[in-house]
Amino acid sequence: MEAGEVKRNNLFISGLNEKDVDHFTSDIGLFLRRKCDTPYKLIAHEVCGVHVLKPSTTAELSDEEYFNSLSTDKIPLSSYGLKAEKHNIIIERYPKLNKGEPYIFVFNHSCPEDIETILNVLDRNAYLVLGSLKTLREESDGYLVWANGTVPFDISNEQERKTVIPKSERVLKTNSILIFSEASHNLDPNKVVNHFFDGPVNMSLNSARKIVVGSLIRDNERNVSFVDLNNPIDIRTLNEEMDKRFFYNAEDLPQYEYNKKKIKAMTEVLRDKMATSVMYTLLRHDEMLIREDYRDIEAYLRTLKFYDSIEKLHWIDTDDFDGEFKTKKTEEEIEYEKVITDMATLASSGKDIGFDQSYWLELSKDLNHKDVPREMENFVKKLAKIKSPQK
Repeated sequence: MEAGEVKRNNLFISGLNEKDVDHFTSDIGLFLRRKCDTPYKLIAHEVCGVHVLKPSTTAELSDEEYFNSLSTDKIPLSSYGLKAEKHNIIIERYPKLNKGEPYIFVFNHSCPEDIETILNVLDRNAYLVLGSLKTLREESDGYLVWANGTVPFDISNEQERKTVIPKSERVLKTNSILIFSEASHNLDPNKVVNHFFDGPVNMSLNSARKIVVGSLIRDNERNVSFVDLNNPIDIRTLNEEMDKRFFYNAEDLPQYEYNKKKIKAMTEVLRDKMATSVMYTLLRHDEMLIREDYRDIEAYLRTLKFYDSIEKLHWIDTDDFDGEFKTKKTEEEIEYEKVITDMATLASSGKDIGFDQSYWLELSKDLNHKDVPREMENFVKKLAKIKSPQK
């Protein structure tokens, strides 16, 4: 394949991201996917080898009441009716949702299996917002994603990113949406949940559809996934609460800037809910690692995630890692990185600058390791060299 050439193995669907709002899906397609969701899920369960264990927890508790009632004691897997040779999906909670009502389902992007896992759990059709074109163009799973319904876009293309909201709004008139607001798989060993893009809040404000925040934690060793769904959030009510909190004053802040501030604040509320859900799942179902037992626990965790992603998603050294692993950075993070980079550059200049230069160089080195797209690309290239050594 020539440099810069786009690889397209999947016939008919590989260019779906290039379709406009009126043509990326059809009204009949929306209807059929909505009506055929139950048999589709039954087939998907068989194809994917899935066993779903439904929750015993009542859906009547509020999120706060539920988490306050939880014990953080470990729950042994033997207490569940797991099936050998199956991907067992344990649903911690499933909220009471109105029949036939579309929702915006927001989940963490935690592992290569997260899309198929969540789609097998939801009780209604939800079009997947898909920013990775690798699946659509190259993988056989792309046809399953298309059969389910998808809003595909090239995350590296600004114009295509702008089409996600209007396309989603069209879907939300009749069908639900599934979106992973972190944008890419979370390979960061430091963050429970990456920062969110504002898409779900904007979708909800424009469509008046409620948001359901969910979380997924995967146990690779035992082929078990834990899924938890919070109660639906009416973004209009949250929007009013933010107005009371911010006390808008036109003299202090223009309306546009004020609305941006509110949207970011509401997005953080969603992220906090997801992070809380993730932490409680980890406390009850995962084993704690002792930092002192590892020479570099961060590198260890990152390498595990890299190997898992490469094995299951078949990354190669020519893939677009900047696009595939694009994550959101806050203004504070961007400023922090700039300070570290500038100070490290000064420290490595060879000049006597009157402070401990090694400190800033170590911070810069650590910062480089936290650059997930670059680290992932380097990792894949090293593996490629090992498998195909130069003669």
